[in-house]
Amino acid sequence: MPLTFRNNHNTEIWTMVEWHQPNCSDGSNWVKKGWWRIGPGQTSTVFGGNPQAVNPIWYCYAYSTDGTEWRDRFQETVPHNAFEWCSNTADTSSRTILMNEFVVGGANHTHSFN
Repeated sequence: MPLTFRNNHNTEIWTMVEWHQPNCSDGSNWVKKGWWRIGPGQTSTVFGGNPQAVNPIWYCYAYSTDGTEWRDRFQETVPHNAFEWCSNTADTSSRTILMNEFVVGGANHTHSFN
């Protein structure tokens, strides 16, 4: 019952995900986690549970080695290295990204980056 990301782009991508988690330790209600490196045509499980049971609305961001970004208007701060933080957490190396919002369609959901 996982949430899976699929890379339909022609180059490698790096991606992160954010989900609802009430009462996170920094006082926020969201957890952000990244980075997954996904090759062209490959998939990666980014959340092992049932995403629909957590919340129907999720957020993600990805960028590729050719400079393509999958982004929208939902601002978040993330580090360059692997992380799993509450939403209000950052460090001095963090940068601002703009995430996409997506709705999970069921217990098993694959979100594609085209």
